[in-house]
Amino acid sequence: MSWDKKNQVYQQMRKFDIKKISLFSKLQNKTVGVGFLFAIMAAAFSALPNVIPKSLMEEQVAEASIVPNPMMLVFVIYIVNSLLFSPFRKSDRKSANIKKGRTTLILLILLGIAESAGTLSYTLGLQETSATNASILVNSETIFAILLGIMIFKEKLSKQEMLPFILIVIGSIIIPVGVDMNHNNWKLSNFMIGDLFIIMSGFFYCLDTFIAKKLSDSIKTRHIVHIMSCTGAIMALTLMLLFQIPFDINLEQLSIISIVGYLGIGVTMMFFVIALRIIGAVRTVLIYATTTVFSIIYSFFILSENITILNIASAGCVLVGLFVLRNRISAD
Repeated sequence: MSWDKKNQVYQQMRKFDIKKISLFSKLQNKTVGVGFLFAIMAAAFSALPNVIPKSLMEEQVAEASIVPNPMMLVFVIYIVNSLLFSPFRKSDRKSANIKKGRTTLILLILLGIAESAGTLSYTLGLQETSATNASILVNSETIFAILLGIMIFKEKLSKQEMLPFILIVIGSIIIPVGVDMNHNNWKLSNFMIGDLFIIMSGFFYCLDTFIAKKLSDSIKTRHIVHIMSCTGAIMALTLMLLFQIPFDINLEQLSIISIVGYLGIGVTMMFFVIALRIIGAVRTVLIYATTTVFSIIYSFFILSENITILNIASAGCVLVGLFVLRNRISAD
């Protein structure tokens, strides 16, 4: 083969490689874009249960209007998710490692208990406090996660991590709780009790995260949501029977809370996991932190709640703290 022909072949191969790299780069960019889209949608859907139940629990249009109990709403959310995310067929796995299977099942049940306890605490708190306040206070989950990491796993915060941690504490607890106490002349009120329930839900959601980390990556998201929802439904039903809470809910409320629960818990978890696998944990968690922003927007448009400068300052402190802290952790 002559030199000219060799050169022509080489040039053609080079053009083909460049086209291949260009095509791969475009596909990669599109994939990353899809990952960001799933993370944003997860945040948007996750904010729905932070706001919509509030409108149902305050529904008093007529004298005959039914105001559902928070526990009833939680029961509906989990029973719907348990049905919609039930597996269509049995697992093909052989019972070779029965002990591992039992451990996984126990972890899934504990995950369901922690998740449902968090949802119940949040819904009880939401009945007493504002949806805007609740969406900010629930970020206390991060504070509890860090404190548990320090106490149980002997982890330490570096000097660079102290400032963002303090910002999260100020934004998610000190400002909203302090404002509420000041408005009520530093006395305990129903509004304050609602705030405490929301903070408690942050603790349960934190436990939820710790338990989820122990679960195997091989477990399908559908199975996790299904068992978690079944546990939550059983727990809510048991409490309803124990405290003799009536099953009062009309068809319209049932439809609304079913859709909200399905999108806000089941679909959110699926989108979150998809985003996690495409763009990684740090990016996904940072985008997911915008749930607070979506909650405040929904509170303004759906519930017509007043958004104050202090609300914006609280949310700003939390978002900046989360962004700096998680970027710092990812750098390490």
